[in-house]
Formats: sequence, structure tokens, C-alpha cells
Amino acid sequence: MKRMNVRRFLQLSIIVTSFSSLLWIEPVGASVHNLMKPVYHVYIDGENIGTIDSRAALDKNIEELKTEKSSEGIELSVENDVEVVTERLFKPTYDNKEALDQLDEEISFIGEGYSLSFDGEQVGRFTSEKEAMDALWTYAKPFLSDEKVKEIEKTVKSMGDSNEAFHPVEAVDFSTPFTIEKVEVHPKDIMSKENGVSRLQDGYEEETEYEVDEKQSLKEIADEVEMEKEELLDRNNLSNDDEIKKGDQLNVLQQKKFTTVLETIEVEKTEEIDYKVIKKKSSELLKDEEKVKRDGEKGKKLVTYSKEYENGEVVENDVVKEEVTKEPVAKEVVIGTKEISSKGTGTFGWPAVGGTITSKQGERWGSFHKGIDIAGVKDKTIRSADNGKVTAAGKRSGYGNQVTVSHNNGMKTTYSHLASISVSVGDTVQKGEKIGVMGTTGDSTGIHLHFEVYKNGKLENPMDYLKK
Repeated sequence: MKRMNVRRFLQLSIIVTSFSSLLWIEPVGASVHNLMKPVYHVYIDGENIGTIDSRAALDKNIEELKTEKSSEGIELSVENDVEVVTERLFKPTYDNKEALDQLDEEISFIGEGYSLSFDGEQVGRFTSEKEAMDALWTYAKPFLSDEKVKEIEKTVKSMGDSNEAFHPVEAVDFSTPFTIEKVEVHPKDIMSKENGVSRLQDGYEEETEYEVDEKQSLKEIADEVEMEKEELLDRNNLSNDDEIKKGDQLNVLQQKKFTTVLETIEVEKTEEIDYKVIKKKSSELLKDEEKVKRDGEKGKKLVTYSKEYENGEVVENDVVKEEVTKEPVAKEVVIGTKEISSKGTGTFGWPAVGGTITSKQGERWGSFHKGIDIAGVKDKTIRSADNGKVTAAGKRSGYGNQVTVSHNNGMKTTYSHLASISVSVGDTVQKGEKIGVMGTTGDSTGIHLHFEVYKNGKLENPMDYLKK
């Protein structure tokens, strides 16, 4: 009995343990397994980041991180290769905080986003196709005419939620078509609509080559390509202007647009049509004298223009149709061909406009009155009695303002007491042409014309030549 107790004791007490394994002889009704605790060794991409005592805590932490990153609006999954190795030990060691902190730093997430690009040049990545298109529409809308915007928005509204509904940006023409494709994206790379609009407005920088022209300084080149001089120097390993010459190729950064918003508008406009001027010759008018026989009238036409816009600026304006709504009426002008002659006709015309003779030639007030006086007119215009050339035009003692006309046929006439003179010495005048205005200058008792006639230098009686 005593031997049996010793053997039973040995069964309950003997434990064989090594570094890598454990041999346990179970007592009756008990389990060594239950006395051991599990721990979880966490590996990210093959690298151990720590040990924790709760798999649930690990999963919860990953989900919390995923929820936090998912605030960008895309569904995420863990990008890394996460491996958890379970081990059961009597006295396990672990550090939940250190392991989870390290997890926060090492783990990364990825989801599905939408890339907006033009000819391979990426604008950005968005949470959805609609978000990318919204950014593009916000960028394009200000460049479109009010009529185009209203037309697009009316179409969108009419389609409502139908299967044929489309985004307004699909109705916009771009110089370079846009591409939106589904891509893998990290949350930090997601672009908001507002940032997308700014990116579209700013464009992107592209490195190109610039050929140096003669007598260009680095400062002038930098200003032309909109770079800082220091940046231009660094990019080309230069230190001063002396290191460049005509024909050198410099690396420069130039701002480029992703795309240009295009629009073609047809505009109808009523315009005037100029009338023609038809000139006809007439021997009844003096040479170079013109007289309007009929006034011209401008016509009207309805013109349809096709205007091409790039980012709201007109780049081309073509006429596509014209319709005359009112024909113009030509202006008719008569041009005189009659040659001006300084030789008199031999017959005098009345030198005033109406009026009567108030004093004839002869004895008057104790002296001889050389000519005749004409007064009582309504129009004070003084006219040349015949064709001739003005030989005197100015003041003369006793006569006031006086004009003398030689008719180049032996006859000469004088016109005195004028208020003003309309001709100059050397002028050729025609019969009936205005030479001055009746007045009361000189020794005059009132407003009248004193008219004298001479033949071959001899004073004549004007009444022998005048026919009123």
C-alpha cells in the first residue's frame, strides 16, 4: 500500500519540460492545458511587431483604424500581409500597448478610387466617379455661356433618375478628352472636389527645352517662362549669364493646362449695309461743284456668326449666313463739269438780292455821285454782276469795305460799304456769286450797296448795263 502511494505521487508530480516542448503527466480529473495561457505574436509583412494577449483586441484595433481611414469615403482593406501566430505558455510575456502602437505605424490600408486624367496626365484620385466628374463640372462651368449651362441643366433635370440620366460634364467639349478609371488608392491620396478644382485651374508643370536667343539674359528667360532665376540656374547647373550663348538648350519648367473648355455659339446680329454713292456729271454746275440729287439710305441684314470659344475667350469668329432684310438706297451726287471763266459775259446781273435804287449817278449834295445806291433788301448778300477776277478786296477811304472785280473784257465793277467781304484778291468769281454782305462802312448814311461801273478805265452809268 505504501509503494502504491509513492507511485501515485510520482504520477502527479513528475513534469518533464524542455525549451521547445512540454511533457505533462495529467493528474486524474485535471488538465495541464487549462493551466497555460495563449499569446499572439503579430507579424506585418514578415516582420514581428510585438506580442499581445487578445486576438479580439487586435481585430478591434484594426477595424477602428480602418473606420478612421475610411472617413475619406471609400471602402478599405488591409494592404499588408498580417500574420498572427498563437502560442500557449505558463507564464507568457506580452505588451499590448507597444504592439498596437507599432501596428498603427506599420499597417496600411487600400481601397478602390477613381483617377481623373487627361492624355495620361493625372489630375487626382477621388472617392467616386461622380466626385471626379463634379470637380470637372465645377471647373468647366464658369467658362461656358449662360445659355449653354441652362441647356445642360435643363436636360439633366428632364432626365431625373431615369436610366438615361447623365452627368452635366458629359455635355461639355474639351480640347483633350478626360478619362476616369477605377484604381487602387491609399486614403491619404484621395483628393477632395475642391482640391480637384484647384488642381484643374492651376494645371501642372512640365519640363521642356528652351533655346537661347541672341542677347538674352537669364533673368529675361526666367521671366518669359515664369520661373525664378535661381531655380533656372539650379536646374541647369549655371552660375551667371556668361555661361549661356545663342543656341544653348536650357531645361525649364513650364505651366501647362490639363485641358481647355471648348464651346461654339451661333449668334444672330442685325447689321447695317452701307449704301453706294453714284456720281453723275453735269455741265450745268461749275467744275468740281457737287450737288446731292438723292440722299442714300443704309440697308439692313441679319448675320449669323459662329463664335468659337476656348476657356471663355473668343478665338474664332466666322460668318456662316447673311440675309438681307432691307436693301440699301444709293446716294446720287451730281458733279459739275462747267469750266470756271474769269471773262465776263458782257451782260450784268443785279448785284443785290432785290432792293431798289435809292440814289442814282449824278450831282448830289454839291458833288458828283459816281455810282448808284441800292437798299431796302431782305437778304443782304452782295453778288458779282458778271464773271471776273477780284483785283481789290479791303478798306478804302470813304468807301469802307470795298471789292473790285475785273471782268477781263474792258469792264470793271466796284462794290462799297460792305459789312463783310467773302472773297480775296486773285479769286475768280462767277456771275451771281456771293462776294460780301451789305453794310454801312465808310461814309454811309445807312445800310446800302454803292455800285460803280467802269469801261476801259472810264466811269460809266450803271443804269446803262443793269437789268433788274
